[in-house]
Amino acid sequence: MLSPVILFVYKRSDHTKQVLEALSMCQNSKNTPLIIYSDGAKKNASSKDKEEVEQTRQILREFKGEKENYFLSIEIYESELNKGLAKSVREGITAQFDKYNKVIVLEDDIVPQKGFLKYMNEALDKYENEEKIWGISASAFPLENEKMVQQETFFLPVNSSWGWATWKETWNKIDFDIESIFQKFNQNSITTKEYNFGSYYYYQITEAQREQKIDSWAVFLMASMFLEKCWFLFPKYSLSKNIGFDATGTHCTEEDLFFNTTVTDFVEVNEIPLIIENEGKKQTEKAFQKQFGKPSLFKRVQNKLNPNSPYFILK
Repeated sequence: MLSPVILFVYKRSDHTKQVLEALSMCQNSKNTPLIIYSDGAKKNASSKDKEEVEQTRQILREFKGEKENYFLSIEIYESELNKGLAKSVREGITAQFDKYNKVIVLEDDIVPQKGFLKYMNEALDKYENEEKIWGISASAFPLENEKMVQQETFFLPVNSSWGWATWKETWNKIDFDIESIFQKFNQNSITTKEYNFGSYYYYQITEAQREQKIDSWAVFLMASMFLEKCWFLFPKYSLSKNIGFDATGTHCTEEDLFFNTTVTDFVEVNEIPLIIENEGKKQTEKAFQKQFGKPSLFKRVQNKLNPNSPYFILK
């Protein structure tokens, strides 16, 4: 048996169907347990929203009936209440770690490529006992100069949520207390510049979580990993594609287009030096600096018009 895939869905039936179909076509799917968490409609949801939640659940039921033999097993958990993405992810992953030691995580707008499961399982096995490695990303970040990066994979001091995987031991190390996170930042004299890899506004997003402007689980993984000086493994080219750029997602913005990089079907998990100072990191950081280091006039105007957005740029 391979590591299970945990899929979190809400009310996007078309997106969910695309993700499920792609998963069923992945190499090694027949040896993979598929666990799906379906969030409930909000308390004051409109009739349309309730209908969309039910349509999505109908897609899940039909998929299980038609393609259960494409996976080792399919489990569906339907929540009566609306938990929101952050709580759904935290509770779902924590529950599955009672049974499994490593998991692969997808959301309902992340479409995996054919070699997604192969890459994830190989990387999970390879780095399971490496304390410096906190997770595996299927999604690649942009590179300033792709030709300079010879390796198919490399390490970065940041995480990604567009198809990722981790281990039970690592998950249990994450500090989900936002005040505790900032206390540790202060104790370690962490500066905004130091935390904002490539000038991307990781620190400001963490502050937005503290101020309850956003509800994210990923900020806690990022902060905890940073404080422990640990890393994620990234591929040079993406094994997942985000299709949520249609205003239907929880956190999707136009900046996400920058992160939706070239996809490939397969990535080899070869032996690479266990170091953070690598060409992949260098070229990623340069691409980030180019995109986020000097915001355009349009961005500055946008920030002024919407100062409460957690996706603003400060400069």
